[in-house]
Amino acid sequence: MVPGFKLTKDEGGVEADSTVYKKMVGSLMYLTTTRPDLMFIVSLISRYMERPTDSHFLAAKRTLRYIKGTTGFGIFYKKGGSEELVGYSDSDNSGDQND
Repeated sequence: MVPGFKLTKDEGGVEADSTVYKKMVGSLMYLTTTRPDLMFIVSLISRYMERPTDSHFLAAKRTLRYIKGTTGFGIFYKKGGSEELVGYSDSDNSGDQND
């Protein structure tokens, strides 16, 4: 998501094909089991499955483009694999007053 991006009901927008939109959102929901970074945007675009417009469809396509560029990210579940958990964060604590 682009900072400041807002997705609304867009009642005056051009309606998109709801069947294709539902398939896209369903696939993205399935993908959130290994890609928790997608949870927010998928929950946001899933609110508009009843009557999606072109703006909703573009948000879903933007999410697919993000996934294409980040295929190495996510949680990999492997049977009999290591029990070690490795995590990464991009948080910045430079503004923390308790340094």
